[in-house]
Order: sequence, then C-alpha cells, then structure tokens
Amino acid sequence: MNEKEIMTVEEIHNFGIEVVLTQLEKEEYEIQSINRKYNMNPQIIAKKSNQLSFIVVRTACYPAKGLLEETVHFKMIEQANKHNAIPYFASVGIANANTLSEKEISIPVKGSGFYIAYEGLVIISRSDHVKIFDEINPGDTTEKHNLT
Repeated sequence: MNEKEIMTVEEIHNFGIEVVLTQLEKEEYEIQSINRKYNMNPQIIAKKSNQLSFIVVRTACYPAKGLLEETVHFKMIEQANKHNAIPYFASVGIANANTLSEKEISIPVKGSGFYIAYEGLVIISRSDHVKIFDEINPGDTTEKHNLT
C-alpha cells in the first residue's frame, strides 16, 4: 500500500483560499489581488459594485474551522478604513471525505476528496462602530423604548 502524503499547513491554507475564490467568482466579485502568505493580510482583495473588499482567509481541519486572530481583526479594520474597503473574514473547515474513521477524517491527505465547511464572508467590525437602531420607533430620538 502506498504511503499517503499529508497536506502541509501552506497547502491547507491555499486550499481554503481556493474555496473562497470560487465562491467570490460565483457571486460576481472582481478579484483584484491574491496573497497566499498566511501572515500577510488580506489574502484576497476583491471588488463588487465598485465597493472594495479586503478578505482574510483562515482554514483548519476537522473538527476545527479557521479562526481570526484578535490582532489581525483590528489591523484589518484599520487597513480597510484607510482604503475605504469593507474588511471580511472567511472561515473554512475541511475534512477528509475518503475515510470512514473518525480519527482519519481530520487528516488532510493530498489528492483525496474533502467535505468543506464554509458559510460565506463575515464583516469584521468593532463594537464601538456598531449602531443599534430602535425598531419600535426609528425616527423618534426623544424617547427611549425598552423591549421586554
């Protein structure tokens, strides 16, 4: 039996970028640039309807999904603000589809099929930049309403 070759961290990262790029193209984004380096953010710069988007991609193997580091979170907001872009995070999870073993499903083998967990882009924001609008009376600024 041939020894199976395990994907490297870089290959897993690039796999996730390809998943996101495929979806962006389906959604008619115009890809401006791709940066495949894990520690250089964003990985993807894209444009749709004249709106620039900066996208950080993180990929992990089952049972995990890619996680955005806190330091990257805030740097992406700052960088996107400088360029009038929207900062996004794309979390990708992959699982080996060519095994029945719970243990082996988390092993990314080159050339095997994969189950992919990707739920789309998530806007990166800061709590002090989020506005909550009063749903009861949106135009009234003189009176507070409590929902109970």
